[in-house]
Amino acid sequence: MSVFQLAFIIFIITNPIGNCPAVIALIKDHGIKDQQRILLRESIFALILAIFFLVLGETFLSGLQIQNYALSMSGGVLVFLISLKMIFSIRSDDTIERPKQDPYIVPIATPLLSGAGLLTMIMLYSKQEQNDWKVFFAILIAWIGVTAVMVTAPYLQVILGKRGLAALEQLMGLFLAMMAVGMMVKGASLFLIALGIS
Repeated sequence: MSVFQLAFIIFIITNPIGNCPAVIALIKDHGIKDQQRILLRESIFALILAIFFLVLGETFLSGLQIQNYALSMSGGVLVFLISLKMIFSIRSDDTIERPKQDPYIVPIATPLLSGAGLLTMIMLYSKQEQNDWKVFFAILIAWIGVTAVMVTAPYLQVILGKRGLAALEQLMGLFLAMMAVGMMVKGASLFLIALGIS
């Protein structure tokens, strides 16, 4: 997998476009400039958290003696579940807790951006790729897109509307589902090879 393919997967799993309505609801009482400042800051925090899990991920998985076929299959299942959530998600602004002060790390940086799914996938790819620099640059490339979406989020909702953002999220979920199936097929193939069947 190339750096750009990996970056694209990380970007989709982070799902900044799908998170726009929730993010805007959290900071709607601030002005546009303040919203952009908050979102830029939270994107940086989320990036730091992702890199932190990249550094510790390979050591953690090596200690558990997890095989490549298990990584690929479990990663595929996890990505598939994320894609289903993106395709069939139903959001309501009434269910979002709105803090009275600036959100700081929680809930925008985590769990909205660097959630459990993304952090798990970073650890899986750090083990699977055996090249932390490759995953590191993929994260940086992905975060260029994530930060761009976050900073322009106040304008995106105005331009696209809630329905437009939902349609875009569903389209990305569809791409992610196809990638997930490929990962599961690859994992099954590696498992058969490990058994000596093929």
